[in-house]
Amino acid sequence: MVREKIILLISLIPLFFTKAQTLLLEENFDYTVGTLTTVSTDWSESPSGSVDIQVLSSNLTYTNYPSSGIGNKIALNGGVIRSGVIHSLTTQSATGTTVYFSFLLNVTSTVDMDINTSNGDYFFNFQEAASSANRGYVYVRRGANSSKFSIGLAKSSSASLIWYSTELDVASTYLIVVAYTFISGSDNDAVMLWLNPDLSGSEPSADIAITAGTDASDIGYIQFRQRTSSGDMEIDGLRVADDWSLAPLPVELTSFSASVIDNGIELNWRTETEVNNYGFEIERSSTPLGKIWKTIGFVNGNGNSNSPKEYSFIDKNITDGKYYYRLKQIDNDGTFTYSKIINIDSDKPSRYELDQNYPNPFNPVTTIKFTIPQTNKVTIKVFNVLGEEVAEIINQWMEAGTHEVNFDASDLNSGIYLYKIKAGNFVTAKKMTLLK
Repeated sequence: MVREKIILLISLIPLFFTKAQTLLLEENFDYTVGTLTTVSTDWSESPSGSVDIQVLSSNLTYTNYPSSGIGNKIALNGGVIRSGVIHSLTTQSATGTTVYFSFLLNVTSTVDMDINTSNGDYFFNFQEAASSANRGYVYVRRGANSSKFSIGLAKSSSASLIWYSTELDVASTYLIVVAYTFISGSDNDAVMLWLNPDLSGSEPSADIAITAGTDASDIGYIQFRQRTSSGDMEIDGLRVADDWSLAPLPVELTSFSASVIDNGIELNWRTETEVNNYGFEIERSSTPLGKIWKTIGFVNGNGNSNSPKEYSFIDKNITDGKYYYRLKQIDNDGTFTYSKIINIDSDKPSRYELDQNYPNPFNPVTTIKFTIPQTNKVTIKVFNVLGEEVAEIINQWMEAGTHEVNFDASDLNSGIYLYKIKAGNFVTAKKMTLLK
C-alpha cells in the first residue's frame, strides 16, 4: 500500500525500515477438483463427518480484491453430520495485534438454513492453538424468502451474536472481512466484521464490532464448517494477515514487467492509486529461488494519488544470464511490502517471437510476452472471432528485447479472441480464451 510523501534526510531512512506487514495465509484453492483434504496437504478434516468439503472448478471474483479470480473454489454443503476443515497459522497473541481474515462468499442455497426469526448457524471460526477453543464465529440464516440470507458475527458464543442489518442475495459474491484485536485486560478483546468494505484507502469503520464475551488466548487455526443449518455456499480468495493493507486491500501495484534493451534490463511498473507512498526500492537476485537479494536502486513514489502512475528503472550493471527482480514498496511510516518476483534472461534475442498468453484461459487479466531482435514499432491488437478489433494493447516504438504486457479484458464478454502482433515485417497471431 502506498502513503503520504514526506521529505526525509537520506541518513535517517534506515531507521524507518523496521516494521513489516505479514500475510499469514493466502489460499486460492488452486488444486485439482476433489475432496479438499485429499487434494491438499495443508487442510485437515475437523470435525469429521460423512460429507466432505469439495474443491470445485472455476473461482469467485470481486473488483479490486487481490485474491479475485484465481485458482478454484470450495463448496460447503450444510446438513447433518458433515465434516469441516482446519488450517494452521503462525500463532498470534500479542497485545495490540489485529488479525484480519478476508474471503469471498457466495451462498448458493438457503434450503438447510434456519429461518430469519432464529439464531441461524455458523460456517466460519478461528481456533486457539493452546486450548482448541473456538472464537470469531460467522453466522448465516435464511432471510424473508429463500432468495435472501443474513450474516452475523459472534465473539465466543451465540450470546454475543449480532446480525448485519440488511439481508443479502443468494447467488451473489460478497467480500467478508473478520478481524480480532488483542486488547490489554480481561474479556475486552474486539471482534469485527466488514461486508463489502471500501478498498480504496485505509481501514474503514466496521459494520459489526463486539467486545462482550470470553477473550481468545491466541489464534492458531482457521476453520470452515458444514453445520446442520449453515446452508450451501462457495468460498474463495482467503487471506489472513496482521495488517488491513494485506488482508482485503487491493494490490495497488497493477503491473510489473521486465524487458531486455540495448543497454541493460528495463523494469516498468504501474500503480492505480497511492496512499502515503514514499517510494520503491528495486532488488535483484541471480539465484533461482531468489534467496540472496541486492538493492540496486530507488524510485520516489507519488505520495497520494487517485490516478494511474507509471514507473521505470534501467539496470545497466548486468552480464548475460537470468535475473530475478522484486520491488520493495515503502510507506512514509517505514512499513513495506514486496511485489511479486519476475525473471528475465538478459541474452540478446536473435529472432521475433510471440508467446502464448498466460494464464490461458484467463479472467480478466492475462500476460502477453513477445521478443523483437531490433528496435521496431510494435502494435498488438485483439480481435473477436468475427475479425472485429476490440482492443489495442500496444502501439509504440520499442527497443530490442523480450517484453511482457498485461491485457485487462474486464470490458469484454467471455469467448475466444485473437491477439495479433506486428513489428516490422513480422506478423503473427495466437488465440486466447476469456472465461468470466
